[in-house]
Amino acid sequence: MASQLLEREQHISWRQFNNYWASQSFAQAAGQVLNVGFPLIAAALLDLRPSEVAVTTSLQFIPYLVVTPIAGIIVDRVNRIRLVMACHALRAVLLALVGLLAANGSLSALVLWLTVFLAGALNALASVGTLALVPDLAPEGGLAKANSRLQLSMSITQVIGPSAAGLLLAISGNLVFFAIALAFGIAAAMIVRTRAREVQKESGPADSWLATIVAGARFVRRTTTLWVLLLQMTLFNLFEQAVITLFMLFALRELDLDSTQVGLVFGAGAIGSVAGAWLAPRFTSARGISTILLLSTGLASIAPCALPFVPQGSPIVSIAVSGLTFCFYGFGLTVFNVHSNTLRHELAPRELQGRLAAVFRTSAFTSIALGAALGGMLAEHIPFRTAIGTACTGLVSAFVLFAILLTRATSSTTSGP
Repeated sequence: MASQLLEREQHISWRQFNNYWASQSFAQAAGQVLNVGFPLIAAALLDLRPSEVAVTTSLQFIPYLVVTPIAGIIVDRVNRIRLVMACHALRAVLLALVGLLAANGSLSALVLWLTVFLAGALNALASVGTLALVPDLAPEGGLAKANSRLQLSMSITQVIGPSAAGLLLAISGNLVFFAIALAFGIAAAMIVRTRAREVQKESGPADSWLATIVAGARFVRRTTTLWVLLLQMTLFNLFEQAVITLFMLFALRELDLDSTQVGLVFGAGAIGSVAGAWLAPRFTSARGISTILLLSTGLASIAPCALPFVPQGSPIVSIAVSGLTFCFYGFGLTVFNVHSNTLRHELAPRELQGRLAAVFRTSAFTSIALGAALGGMLAEHIPFRTAIGTACTGLVSAFVLFAILLTRATSSTTSGP
């Protein structure tokens, strides 16, 4: 009887999480189309200059740096389900209104930029809430499986998002806004039915916002494994973004690939990510999660080292070699992300999950922005192959540092009193 009751509770818990997973799948699909759709709309629908298109792209990511630290506090102080639902609903309304303006020929660059910024702010808030909700919804012992499902949706939408944005824009520029608004509306409607476990809110007078942000950062610093993960993620994103920026230029200017062929290469990386998300929960190690983290991030860090040696002269060979490289990279990175997120959820109390997610995401987007700048700087001063090799050296060096620090952290935990 007890086992049947436990099985029933597990079934109900997974049903709740799967409902949330479906909602997030619609939201992630809308977000991916949006990321590509905004620059395309700026270039094709409004015929903006290249510098203005660059402003459009930048405005998508600036809110992440501004809003994310504050988002961690909000997520830990309010009902997380309602917060994420409100973010979905507000984006649906915002994009539907902008779609009406576009249909009437009233859409201007200023309105588009304001929309991009507001949507980016809501995206930043919703992404922190999404990460913090996983421990509240996942059944006992099911964190890795839950994180894997969310990563799977993200990987699939990364494959279809750019193509969907281009197709919708080709049919009708206004259709992009309404299609994304519909997807966010469905996500908001589906999450209404989700019920999460209550999170114990902090008692007593509330600290200042600055003190609350600092408390989240201090928790990461006091927890050795967490700050080792944070350091690795920061360094990896820095050099990874440099590699991606350099490879795009290298592929277009020296390998003579066109934009469609470059898209195929990155599509191979997305396919590797889908495989990684699907298989990640099946990876176990007698030596613990640290072994999986080391093997997966090692693959993601070492695989790009093949890029400086991609042969020139045959587009088919260039696409095959670089595509296989990105496939292995995407597989390793996604396996690492699934188990890293799971470990972070396990190490922090549920009432701190929002601030923990905010610390990691703020660091991630900062290092991505710096990595893109680093890639551009390297391309200005040294040949592409040398520049990619330099960035890959940074990736491998960061991995070696991570392996040393994680091994020490694991050893000290195992041999503790």
